Amino acid sequence: MPENTQILKHGLSAGQLAQYREEGYLPYGPFLKEGEMEVLRDVGERMHADANLRSIELDAGEGGTYPLYTPVFSREPRFAEILFGHPVLLDILESILGPVFRLVEDQYFYKPAKHGASLACHHDNIYYGFLDPEIVTVWIALDDATLENGCLQVLPGSHREEIPHEGVPGTIITEAVIDKEDLVALPVAAGELILVDGLTVHGSGPNTTDAPRRVANLVAIVPCADSESRKFSLEANPYLRGAPA
Repeated sequence: MPENTQILKHGLSAGQLAQYREEGYLPYGPFLKEGEMEVLRDVGERMHADANLRSIELDAGEGGTYPLYTPVFSREPRFAEILFGHPVLLDILESILGPVFRLVEDQYFYKPAKHGASLACHHDNIYYGFLDPEIVTVWIALDDATLENGCLQVLPGSHREEIPHEGVPGTIITEAVIDKEDLVALPVAAGELILVDGLTVHGSGPNTTDAPRRVANLVAIVPCADSESRKFSLEANPYLRGAPA
């Protein structure tokens, strides 16, 4: 991945960047303000209440599902207004990816109360199929994320290995073949941000609580060639910072 020599006002520190490179993820900490979270929570509630709005039902093969909404920004412009031009987020991404990067996709994960299933462990590029990608997933908690409601879990250092994946029978899910005892749980407060390398294995547990667990995601990448499963377009994959030469 490129090293950024430009001084960025809100970029990662040298220590944060080193930790991200080594572990394949970084719990960045507090990021969104309460007003921004309220807007994004409302976005999720509006989408979840719309029975006509198509979502992807994530099924881990355990008898439960929960919805993933994507794309979000073309349905709910407020999502893009808060995140796509956020100076802190863009500087963070530039400190990892360099001065030119674009959106792969945005996502909204909604785990309903006492309903949301677990998310099978995987790395994100298993679904994108890019060749040697420089890619980052931004995971933003809109509610306190706990072990009880399905906080993020990661496999440290897995971005530096070839991790085999297998399809989960009867679902669209592909699951990493790992020892789940090696996963590290990352409980965080609402508004906190976690950065995950696109090759780092991660997943989450079910929501067993009486309230929903909502997460805003976006995936950013250094411009690269299309893969067999992902084709770029300016409409669906805008440049978040910089532009092609």
